Amino acid sequence: MNKNNKNPCSLNGLKFGFAEHFSSGDIEAFFGVFADVFSKISVIIGVLLFGEKMPKELVLGRILPGIAAGSILGCLIYFWEAHKLGIKENRKDVTALPFGVSSTHVFTWLFIIIVPVYRQTGDAYFAWQVGLASCFCGGFVEIAGGFIARPIKKFLPQAALLSNMAAASLIWLSFNSMTAIFSKPLIAVLPLFMAFLTLSWHKNFIRFIPNSALILLAGSLAAWLSGVSGTAQVQEAVNDTGLYLPSLYIKDIFLGLNRITPYLSTIIPLQIANFLVTMQAVESAETVGDAFNMRETMIKDGITSIVSALFGSPFPTTVYYGHTGWKRSGARSGYMLLLILPYTAMFFGASLLLSAVIPFEVIMVFLLTVGITVAMKVQNDLPHDYSAVIYVSLFPIMAQYITSLLDSVLHFFNSSIFSYGLEKFDAGGTAIRGLFYLSNGAFASSFMYSVWIAYILQKNYLRAATAAFLLAVLSSVGFIHQPSLSWLPKDNIKFVLVYLLIGIFCFILYKRNKSEIPL
Repeated sequence: MNKNNKNPCSLNGLKFGFAEHFSSGDIEAFFGVFADVFSKISVIIGVLLFGEKMPKELVLGRILPGIAAGSILGCLIYFWEAHKLGIKENRKDVTALPFGVSSTHVFTWLFIIIVPVYRQTGDAYFAWQVGLASCFCGGFVEIAGGFIARPIKKFLPQAALLSNMAAASLIWLSFNSMTAIFSKPLIAVLPLFMAFLTLSWHKNFIRFIPNSALILLAGSLAAWLSGVSGTAQVQEAVNDTGLYLPSLYIKDIFLGLNRITPYLSTIIPLQIANFLVTMQAVESAETVGDAFNMRETMIKDGITSIVSALFGSPFPTTVYYGHTGWKRSGARSGYMLLLILPYTAMFFGASLLLSAVIPFEVIMVFLLTVGITVAMKVQNDLPHDYSAVIYVSLFPIMAQYITSLLDSVLHFFNSSIFSYGLEKFDAGGTAIRGLFYLSNGAFASSFMYSVWIAYILQKNYLRAATAAFLLAVLSSVGFIHQPSLSWLPKDNIKFVLVYLLIGIFCFILYKRNKSEIPL
């Protein structure tokens, strides 16, 4: 290397100074990803700190610093990944992959794992430990995805692989956010419709002001003018600022592993969908000229999830959809470095201060649009009309949402559905048993129903039979339709028999179709 060259990052005369990683598009990308990320942080604070009244020491002192630690690592990794690709290909316009805490996982980990465990035990730290273990194990599933994603994609229909992610996005992100938004229509409905406009309007509404920043400003202004937000909340948030440095929580992860089994039916399907989303995001980036290494990216996803768990975050990380949009806006890799600033501020409790300034309901606007965008992406990428696959996958997850909502309502009255007796619901014409059967192991059954329906639409009856037999196996161990694992649970025998019959019938159709001999 030329000793007179002060820039160590150069190749064939192309220099990569610090400024080369930034363009005006990086400002827009920063605000867009920041709004997405902060919306999830706001949900975590709102649910755990204000809703469930968990200790501030846990939420501000352990969970948020853990999120920040894993996310800062991810920002550096994906910045460097884009930097290396630019050097390799001798160009300066590489756009980094957007990255952060997974939207779908925040909601499902909160409402399916952490909050239920907390309500059952009354121990916030134990619920957090179970969440840590779930995130830790999920990280290894993501790493495995780097080696098995392509074979899985080759064997299983694409429509089935991502349909439950689309379903979860519509229910847990979009519908859940919609109800929150309409609970405060004066401050949140205008930002919502502004966000809807951005689905087709890709320019800034006001020149030099990113649309995401304008949406936040509109909602915040409405909240302050209407008295929903005020100085009291800000003062309380200021009082809670301080230094919250991350620590290692290896022992807590292993304590949580003892109670992780009932949640494997949520963790495994969601993490499979997660690494497939990462794979699609990388493939999408390649179509616009940024060819990142697929396996390396998926492994990095898993590593950042594991690191997040080690430092206190129970929420997995992932590469986001949206690279092509930021590429179109002219973003490079600098926005990932800019994102380190708000993550660093989390070590000082600044996220609570931001939540006091920008109302929770306004933040939910971004999660709603994220959910819709994910579902649209899945639908639009399907080569044929497999919409039935997505619709069927919605049902178990909708049942899961309804039972979670019922549990939340009754919890505040120190009651539960079972305290009233299921017979009373049956007498009233409410199919409460059906809700429970569908909601237990909802992500696993949603995934498997999608696989089965997709094979039926393809007229691949042999694989449809295999899917039905696998459903029987999952039922036989309580992986689906039951709240916990056990061998041949009495209440699941009927499902085992039904799925076996479906498998046999599909196999008969396969033989008939193969030989073309009528029954």
